[in-house]
Amino acid sequence: MSSNPTNPFVAPIKAVNIGAELFADGLREQGVEAIQLKWQPPPEEVLKHQSSLAKLRGGKCADRIAAANARAIDALLNADPHWIDMKPAIEVVPGLKKNMILKSGPPLPWDKSCPTQKNGVINGIIHEGLADTAEAAIELIKRGEVEVASANDYAIVGPGAGILTPSMVVNVVEDRATGKRGFCAPFEGPNQGGLCGWGTYSPEIRKFLNELYDTIGPMLSRILRAEGGIAIRPIIRRGVEMGDETHTRQDAEGLILINQLLFLLMKHEPAQSAARDACVDFLEKTERFFHPIGMASAMATVQSMKNIEGATVVTTLCGNGVEYGIKISALGDQWFTAPSPQLTGQYIASDAKPEDTLPWIGDSSVLEAIGLGGFAAAASPAVARLLGHTYAEAIAQSRELAEICLTANRNFLVPALDYNGSPAGIDILKVLETGIQPAVHGGMISKTGLRVGAGVARVPLACFGNALEAYTNQLSKIA
Repeated sequence: MSSNPTNPFVAPIKAVNIGAELFADGLREQGVEAIQLKWQPPPEEVLKHQSSLAKLRGGKCADRIAAANARAIDALLNADPHWIDMKPAIEVVPGLKKNMILKSGPPLPWDKSCPTQKNGVINGIIHEGLADTAEAAIELIKRGEVEVASANDYAIVGPGAGILTPSMVVNVVEDRATGKRGFCAPFEGPNQGGLCGWGTYSPEIRKFLNELYDTIGPMLSRILRAEGGIAIRPIIRRGVEMGDETHTRQDAEGLILINQLLFLLMKHEPAQSAARDACVDFLEKTERFFHPIGMASAMATVQSMKNIEGATVVTTLCGNGVEYGIKISALGDQWFTAPSPQLTGQYIASDAKPEDTLPWIGDSSVLEAIGLGGFAAAASPAVARLLGHTYAEAIAQSRELAEICLTANRNFLVPALDYNGSPAGIDILKVLETGIQPAVHGGMISKTGLRVGAGVARVPLACFGNALEAYTNQLSKIA
């Protein structure tokens, strides 16, 4: 500390200001060195649960919780997802019924659903031939003759509106370590989101869905089964090193997989045929072909992490445009919800406005549950730019989110993190101790069902608070 030139016995004042920065500005105007501390009081949701957290951390349950979480993390790190098949959902998804339409996010009554999902469900009913008009489709729902359910509850990832009907083809991914499976419908070629993603429907979309059912799905199914499946973890590992965070960007992963598939098409279908041409055309036109397979891989992984007594690890994060929900390992398929958060980011349409954009809708943030997407933000400068962030901010985001995670996913090494694994294994206890909300990347969808940009949202703390209350109640019964 330097001496005061007017009084060598008095050191100069150096201030640290907490709170409103105007006080620091006032000191600086008087020539006083002031450091502004970026601090704010903990959120109310965090303060509300401090007593419960202290008991869990310091009580006799601490060792049990640590051991349970270790089992969940072991399942995460050892997951070995393989893309093994493409089949109509009704043939491969356990529990799916012919009169069932699935959609993204937590379950929600029909009258509370957002218009985008309502429109998608109606279109799904029409696609299945259960009704000819929107009015007739709504009557089937009201009479209980068509059941609308959460895709996540059937181990299916529904991106965007997340519409899935029994006849729609799904990618089947199996975790070879546990046998658990995850499913996701392929994107619909030139139709982009189509029925599954945006809930839209047209003669062109119907034609393409039929082509997937009749031609493309059966051919790729035959190739996958002949090859014994395709390992997905090595593809994601390479993609993360090449600039993908696997949620908003899968460019490298898509090129790697399509290159492999084209070779296999030539191997198993050496003579030119209409079916082979259809598959090649599908691969060429489906810009984000890898995305549904990556999501199904994440779903297979989190299925292997579920139902571990005492584990506080998050296994589900998703929304329906109205509510956002999470699940945790110890509590299986029990939902914990709060109002769905709004995304912030960059719009692709000049006339798009925040008030025209739906709150978070879609199941794709299952990728964040295994350490990708927002948690691997440091892997992708291109996504940082797309979201309107600097690359330094993306790296800082990954480092911040590491504070609420139980591990670094050794399967996904991030160059900008000194080749450490991406943060993974979200712990509800850490979230409520720090007040750090998980960041999830995703597409911004208009209220009319169009993709209008890319953004990031923070998962509401209330989801974790609700989960903690149910968890402590369950723990008290088995302690």
